[in-house]
Amino acid sequence: MSDSYDSGRQVVACQASRCRVVLFLWPGLLLLLLGFAGQVKAEWTGVAFDIYDTRSDWEFSEGTRETKISGINLLIEERTASGLSVGASLGYMTIRIDGNDTVETKKFDGENLEIYLRQDLSISESLALEFLFNYGFYAGDENTSSDDRDDINWNQLGLEFGASFQRANFRFTPFVSYTDIDGDISGDDPTETFTLADEIGYGVRLDFFTESTAFIRVELLTGSYDGGYLSFVRRY
Repeated sequence: MSDSYDSGRQVVACQASRCRVVLFLWPGLLLLLLGFAGQVKAEWTGVAFDIYDTRSDWEFSEGTRETKISGINLLIEERTASGLSVGASLGYMTIRIDGNDTVETKKFDGENLEIYLRQDLSISESLALEFLFNYGFYAGDENTSSDDRDDINWNQLGLEFGASFQRANFRFTPFVSYTDIDGDISGDDPTETFTLADEIGYGVRLDFFTESTAFIRVELLTGSYDGGYLSFVRRY
């Protein structure tokens, strides 16, 4: 029994180590990604800083549990001559998964990394269509004083379609999204798997341009995720 227990802990430790290795290597992967974009005649680059607070329902085997995620992201992107933007983000987050009658509330601290592709199609001077694909990896450790800490890991895939309307210094973008997550919580107890309860989301972004290449963005979400983002963006 002891050998089985030790083996389980070694597997969990190994998985956590792989997560940290990926996050450690992410800056190099980011440079390679942007370097590839540069080979296809990039026209300009962009950088953004996000602050966010969201809530969502996750489906576990024992039922639905509300999850709150707050964090910050740093995003870097490069636009090619075809108008396709290739970007990546790296962030820090705190996670709270509410308990119920059978399980207790758990809190985690973690990191996330993501790559994304965005295509803007201009219809007129004031109207454009936006298409977004993103894929992210999220990993964290339980925030507890106990030596027996759980690990949380999940992958997230997203698709988004929106239409932006711009007038003077303001841009308004309603959008619809599809999000799929596949994750697990592992530790001393049996591994728990989870998915997103509602995969369809809706939102709206309001951009206020302080300069021709800089704007402040407020983004409100509902559906798969409820909450919002505050972003400071520079796109050259």
